[in-house]
Amino acid sequence: MLEKRWRKNMEKNTEQVEETAIVDEPTDNIKQLREEFKKLKAENKQFKSDAMNSALSSLGLNAEKGIGKAVVKLYEGDVTVDGVKDFVAQEFGEVSSSEQPSNNLASNVVEAQSRVEQLNKLGVNSNPQNIGDEFMKFVTDSNTKVGDSINAKLRMMETLKEDK
Repeated sequence: MLEKRWRKNMEKNTEQVEETAIVDEPTDNIKQLREEFKKLKAENKQFKSDAMNSALSSLGLNAEKGIGKAVVKLYEGDVTVDGVKDFVAQEFGEVSSSEQPSNNLASNVVEAQSRVEQLNKLGVNSNPQNIGDEFMKFVTDSNTKVGDSINAKLRMMETLKEDK
């Protein structure tokens, strides 16, 4: 009788040991999978961050300031230049890069200087030669508003009084 109990207890203990061994093995695999998942998740986050910085810099935005910072926090779509550009345009309106206005400004200054040089070469007076003709064109033009026409007539009358 004692022997039967002892054998029964031994069988139970053996089953528990086998179950424990089987359970420990998957736990190690799960632990490895979790570690691998965390590693891949961190790498993915870094790649997305680099891609976002690249996309924002191509648009002339900084990921740490202003609209760029807001885009980093709000944007959840595909991290491509076109995707980010569409998102920025949709959420914040048309945003021009910081580099483009300086280029446009520089080109505008160059164009304005060239126009001034051309006018100086020609020696043309920018004032109209006959102010009466210009006045009549303005007053009789169909695109001129009535109030503007009346204002122009009054100013012309004042100018004529001052000239006399």
